[in-house]
Amino acid sequence: MKAINLVFSILLCSLITLLMPYSSKAQYTNVPIGSWRDHLSYYQTQKLGLVVNRILVSAGSAMFYYDKEDNSVERFSKVDGLTDAGIVQLAYDKTTKSIIVVYENSNIDIIQKDRVYNIPDIKIRSIEGSKSINDIVFHKKKAYLSCGFGIVVLDLERKEIFETYYIGYNSSKINVNAVVIDNDSIYAATVNGLLYAPYNSPSLATSETWIKHESLDNPSNTEIKYLFKYKDKLMAGIKIDDAYIHLLEKKQGQWDTVFTNLLAYWIKPTDDYLVYKTWGSSNQAVIVLDENYNQKRLIDVEWGAITNDYNNLEITPEVGDAIIVGGDLWLSHEKAGGLIFLKDFASNTIAKSIYPNGPLSNGVFSITASNDKIYVAPGGRNIQNSPRGYPGNIYHFNGYYWDCLSNYLDYQNVLKDIIHVSVDPRNPNHLMAASWWSGVAEILDNKIVKIWDSTNTNSTLKSDVYGYRIAGAEYDPSSNLIVANSLSSNSFCYYNYRNEWGNFNTFNSIGQAEVLGLMLDKYNHGNYYKFLWTNNNDILAIDNNNNQILIDPNNGAKDQSNKVNCMVQDSEGEIWIGTDKGVKVIYSLDNLFEMGATNKSTVTCNNIIYQEEGIAQYLLNFDNINCIMNDGGNRKWVGTERNGIFVFSPNGDKQLYHFTAENSPLYSNRIITMAQDPKTGEVYIGTGLGVISYKAESMEGEEKAGNLTAYPNPVKPEYNGIIAIKGFVSDSDVRISDIAGNVVAHLKSIGGQAVWNGKNFNGERVSSGVYLIFGSALEGKETAVGKILFVR
Repeated sequence: MKAINLVFSILLCSLITLLMPYSSKAQYTNVPIGSWRDHLSYYQTQKLGLVVNRILVSAGSAMFYYDKEDNSVERFSKVDGLTDAGIVQLAYDKTTKSIIVVYENSNIDIIQKDRVYNIPDIKIRSIEGSKSINDIVFHKKKAYLSCGFGIVVLDLERKEIFETYYIGYNSSKINVNAVVIDNDSIYAATVNGLLYAPYNSPSLATSETWIKHESLDNPSNTEIKYLFKYKDKLMAGIKIDDAYIHLLEKKQGQWDTVFTNLLAYWIKPTDDYLVYKTWGSSNQAVIVLDENYNQKRLIDVEWGAITNDYNNLEITPEVGDAIIVGGDLWLSHEKAGGLIFLKDFASNTIAKSIYPNGPLSNGVFSITASNDKIYVAPGGRNIQNSPRGYPGNIYHFNGYYWDCLSNYLDYQNVLKDIIHVSVDPRNPNHLMAASWWSGVAEILDNKIVKIWDSTNTNSTLKSDVYGYRIAGAEYDPSSNLIVANSLSSNSFCYYNYRNEWGNFNTFNSIGQAEVLGLMLDKYNHGNYYKFLWTNNNDILAIDNNNNQILIDPNNGAKDQSNKVNCMVQDSEGEIWIGTDKGVKVIYSLDNLFEMGATNKSTVTCNNIIYQEEGIAQYLLNFDNINCIMNDGGNRKWVGTERNGIFVFSPNGDKQLYHFTAENSPLYSNRIITMAQDPKTGEVYIGTGLGVISYKAESMEGEEKAGNLTAYPNPVKPEYNGIIAIKGFVSDSDVRISDIAGNVVAHLKSIGGQAVWNGKNFNGERVSSGVYLIFGSALEGKETAVGKILFVR
């Protein structure tokens, strides 16, 4: 068991009934170096729990509270102290005031007061078959976990596993759906029927103690899907098929049928009602029953729509869970809406949606940073490169608040799977978005204004039977939009600054291949090479004169790879290539159009030799590289499929950091995309479970030296962290002196920012006073100045 302090990140934010959250911009000013921020969606919710006067809500990778008394919202993720992501179960024990959080990988957190206690035993235990945790009940300061292999008992006071019950035949594993402790007996709903045993038996861990409940009116070995107590009666749901059950109640030792062939996707008791999800006339519906099993309310969009009071849109009941408190109904929503609140549920049809601010989903394919904004493209394609059909939306973040396209719902039937966003260098409010389904979407002032396809581009853009597969759309330095059109004879297209569509000639093999990505050269002035890569392990380069040549990513490489996943150009003009077997580099494009014997370019794609523990090896050659990002200090951030993020020195010969889900707040080791805000240095990371950001030491350098800004400033006695100084020309020489001119520190900026630990050359914290900062560019022509105050 591991105890972790839980940081309460209180955000007074987004009731959907308000246009803006209550959160202040000041809370995100000067995010500390080395800190993490979550950018998760709290819009798609699953499990609910009642914790005194607060509703606890799971939202996939995180959770949040809603306080019914003061309307405040608290959010919790790995950034705030949770140990994992992917929440599947929530439960609250009133006796010990404990919250149990269960994750998809069977990791468990116990939250008591302001601390998180991690119980990883089931997660790390070697068990054949399912380790899922299906349900949680509490009794006498213990939590009984119904698992895919048996029953696990947690001691909530000692924060440890107390016992494990293997109750299958001959004490074998068996899937347990639910447990109920009733009077002096413990009952287990299993895939082979209902089992029970004396609760006080000292041998509950062995199957001989457990008895098959033969009086339950069901065929032998039929699965008991649900088991719970309602109004002091034991109730059981016998599985008929995936959706239908027979619902029975136990009265005076006898089982009576309540409903036969009840269509219930889930069913649960509240204090005064039974609630279950079913199918209405044409949509899913939620039905509330009173204690006599009479229908109190049916919520079905075809019968009597529930609408939210922000935009009057109907809330289709994709409901994951429900809580009834008094006359108020609280619902989770697996698709959209956050926490749905229906006051006086028996008659009211106006609902409120409550959720912390964030993107509308945790989906992410690419991230773009431009003009103090972050853009997330949440579309996708599957392993066969087919469209996923995700809604055509873009999430954008201004450093304080997440928003989305204001009219995306108007295009929900025609625009899908946006996978890349490019910002017009002439107008920051003008975007072009590549769709792996619909073509190129044009956005102006946060509204979709046009979808470009074959009908309005003189057939420049072409589709196949699966639609328009646009692998990338990127503005070049001359404000021409370059477009990669997969499975098309017009693989390389453009939309120039004169509003004309056209295409570059490409080899027939490229037109027949699946184009997977696009990269534009920004440093070879006057030529501006354009690159795309395909699923055939080819890279195509085109110059401004429409000359084309193929590049073999294995030419010159000692370790052969099979697939190109990404390409990026660093600040020295070098091309870094992420493959299924590590990283390769094209160091120079000078001989790009020299053709070799294979009719491909002679340019070499070189493995990087990296020393690890004194052993030379090729850089990350055992990792599948999904993305590479070059930061403001020309350092390389490498995102892998299964091994988190590696940060390397500019030439890749030194590992600076290795962030994983195990040693950092990263939600997942699957890193999909990364982008750095050049002005703040914050790195936005798209993982398989959502977006997170990390405040790096680097940021983009200034073109000219000027006044420097340090933060925190002043440095107060209680602060012992890193001091960031920004405003330098890239890679400046930095000296810090006291007011008498004595140099106390000598640094080098990482891009446009330097970091100082506040100590002198002797490793001692400097004393109170004003300290002067001087920065000069490597050429010595640009000098920046600033000052910082220490209060000891």
